[in-house]
Amino acid sequence: MQPVRTGQDQRREIRLRKTRALLNNPLDLAVNYSIAREPATIEEAFGLVYQAYTEVGLQAETDSRIRFTKYHVIPSTKVFVAVFRPELTKPEFERGHVNDNKQVVGTLTLVLDSSLGLPVEQVCGTEIQEMRDQGAKLAEVIALAIDPQFRRHNVMMFLYKIMFEYARLKGVTDICCAVTKRHIEFYRDILLFRPLGQLLPYSAGNNLEVQGHVLNIDHAFGDSKATYSTEGFDANVHDFFFAGEIELSMNEGAPWDTATIDYFLTQKTRFLDTLTPEEKAKIRAEYALRNLVFPY
Repeated sequence: MQPVRTGQDQRREIRLRKTRALLNNPLDLAVNYSIAREPATIEEAFGLVYQAYTEVGLQAETDSRIRFTKYHVIPSTKVFVAVFRPELTKPEFERGHVNDNKQVVGTLTLVLDSSLGLPVEQVCGTEIQEMRDQGAKLAEVIALAIDPQFRRHNVMMFLYKIMFEYARLKGVTDICCAVTKRHIEFYRDILLFRPLGQLLPYSAGNNLEVQGHVLNIDHAFGDSKATYSTEGFDANVHDFFFAGEIELSMNEGAPWDTATIDYFLTQKTRFLDTLTPEEKAKIRAEYALRNLVFPY
């Protein structure tokens, strides 16, 4: 007897089929994924986030036309980028021109828990603290944005894959995120996140309602295997995220140097003026833990 397929199973299968159908698209093959290291690439990523967030009302317009947060200044925070290189779409590309007209077409940021806390605590602080008290090592995904021309491709899934591998390398046990109402179904049904707290206005998101969500990595291994490692699914999210060895030589890049900090906090924006003395003290302490100096 064939098992009864629920509506949720059918929606999941349709989405996964669409994902797999794009895997060998030439555009996908010309997109590379990494941790951003150059200030120009980081700025381009912040600009992409600003554009995406203003479109949906998560960000008010500003003169700087970039979006970043105090958590980006913490030295353990990493900005992941998807960079499209048009030269790589040619059957015979020239290596000397591979970086011509390159473009950031996707980005997300992983914030490791620190003395500054996590952004999502604004809407589910009690739940996050309970997880800390139970020994969880937390991180949060923020600042996710995909170029509109690449939203039908696999950019988001591959960004999540490289972020997920990095989080596992760093010993993270639980990955958190703040999810708007329109994206809750995707995070729960496809990525298998679980809800934390309630839908609440989020001041960091221009007061749009968001709900905290969390993915426990150990649970995700079992949940994704049970969900996807069966007949009937054309794509296997479990294997996508968990199969194979983690790449131990991932190039993390260095924390921001003084010139980069100064550029983003005082030249490109006046973000430094928004930091409280307590926040500056916590940021300085995070730098001191790594024998580095925060200049403010």
